[in-house]
Formats: sequence, structure tokens, C-alpha cells
Amino acid sequence: MANPFEHNRLTLTFPDQLGQLVISDLLDIPDDISTVALLYCQGACLVKSKSEADRVLSFSLPDDIDPAYFTAYLLGEILPANQGKIIKSYLDQIRPFLNRLGYTLTSPSDSTQKATKQKATAKAQHRFSKALADTPFYVDYDGAKAEIYWVKRQELVIKKGASLKQETPLNKDGAVGFSQKFALTLRQEHADAIGSDFKTTADIQLKSVNEVGHLLFFAGTNAWLILKDKTGKTLDSHTIAN
Repeated sequence: MANPFEHNRLTLTFPDQLGQLVISDLLDIPDDISTVALLYCQGACLVKSKSEADRVLSFSLPDDIDPAYFTAYLLGEILPANQGKIIKSYLDQIRPFLNRLGYTLTSPSDSTQKATKQKATAKAQHRFSKALADTPFYVDYDGAKAEIYWVKRQELVIKKGASLKQETPLNKDGAVGFSQKFALTLRQEHADAIGSDFKTTADIQLKSVNEVGHLLFFAGTNAWLILKDKTGKTLDSHTIAN
């Protein structure tokens, strides 16, 4: 790992294509922030705003990780489940390097952070209701169209005749990312029910809303907000636990 220090900035290039970290003062923020994740810190503590900070950590991330999701994850915000898993795995790999520098990437107040996370977790919980078992929900998003029923707690049915997104999204380097690999695996598992025109020829049973999003449109967004009833009300609105 290269660790050059110059002009009030420290640049760390992680091994194994894990990206790069630049630690600098607040006057040295990158011109193009669309491709990096910016984290503001006061000393070694993560803070939420630039006004509280005395330095900035700029992460250049692997292509599988969206910079906005990375920042949101560390601030305790709600993410699609698959993104949370990817980011957690990434942090586990670079944590030994961060620990050597004294950065644990936690909020200044652990109790506040824990309370925020508990509140966010509660908001993210959804409850199955038998009353919805006969209610059709529809997807019309990014080339995918489908009629779906949530029939049991761990069983959703995509009805025959659904249209799947055809083109597999690729990373910037042209590689297939983690989410896309998972989606392609699901499609392979149900290949007997998917025609060459990417239309389903039979009902498909899946275990979660997350799997539905992957199979139909390679995820990339919150599927709870994409599935809607005939009035346009989202599955999230129908089932979120208050």
C-alpha cells in the first residue's frame, strides 16, 4: 500500500483493487465529488456536516459501491439490503488500515448513533398481512413490467407474462458487479420459466421483495417503492411497521 504524504494530504492506495483514501484539510476537497465518497471528520470522529469538521476523507471506491450509498451507510441511513451487505464487506477489508490511522468511522456520540440506527431499523421493517395476499402489485420500471402477489411472509409470486429488463448493467470497467451476478443467478435458477424474449412463461416464486427487484430489473433501487397497487400506492406504504 502506497502512503505518500504531501501538501497537507495523505494518500492511501489500498491493495487488491480496494480503491484509495485521501485524507486532507477542508480546503483540499476534490473538484469532482461525483465519483468519490466524502466523509467529514473532527479528529478521528465522523461528523455529519462540514461546519463541524477539521478534515475530510475522500474515498475512491470499487465500482460495485455507489459513493452516495457508502456515505449514507456510515451516517446510519436506510439502504437497500444488498448495498448494505456490499459496503459492510468492503469496510471489513479496509478496517485494519483505518484502525492503524485511528479512524473507526463512528459518530462522535455512540449513543446518538445507536438511537438513530435503531430508529432507522424500525422504519425499514415491513410486515406481511394476509389481507394483501389477493392484492396485485405492479412493476413498470426500467424496462421491466410485472404483476406480483405477496402470498406468504416469505413467498412472492411474479405472474406469468412478466417482462424482465434485458440488458445487464455493467460497472465502469465493463465487469459484472455483485448485484448483477446475484440477479443473473436468480434468472438461471428460474430459466425454465423465462423465454428467449425475456418474458416469463410461468409463475415464478421468490422469497423476498429484494429478490423480486433483482430478478426483474437488476435491483439498483428500493423495490419496496417500485411495487405499486392499482391506485399507485407502494408496497412500502402498505406494509411498513410504524
